[in-house]
Amino acid sequence: MKYYIKVITGFREDQETTIPMQEAHKAYYLFKHPEERGVFECGVALIGRNIQEIKPDWNATMGYKPTYELTGDDWTEIKNKGVEDLMKILIQKAKDVAELVTEKPELMKEKLEIAMNSLGENKQISSEVKTLSDKYKIS
Repeated sequence: MKYYIKVITGFREDQETTIPMQEAHKAYYLFKHPEERGVFECGVALIGRNIQEIKPDWNATMGYKPTYELTGDDWTEIKNKGVEDLMKILIQKAKDVAELVTEKPELMKEKLEIAMNSLGENKQISSEVKTLSDKYKIS
């Protein structure tokens, strides 16, 4: 399963960009550093100050159409498959990597999965996180 986040820069639908979780650390870095600029693999270029919100893109992650409204059954499936738990972990890891970018700017060029390995040098990964990470490979 591939995981995605949504970067929101305005109030219109065309001001929402879905990006793969592998680039989430870039979005969080830009959010925390409003004067910085970044380019994502999909071609979207952003200035940090334009990012208003970053949140999970459940529709893209679950393979639903962007306009589909999630129902109670969909949320049950998301929870039962462990998607919600892993999404929380991946978002936290993306935030952690974004914090390291000041020290290690080369992490901005790496995919999240590779950049997460740098966390091992700086932070202890709990056994629960390790178990979930091993169970659900990031794509």
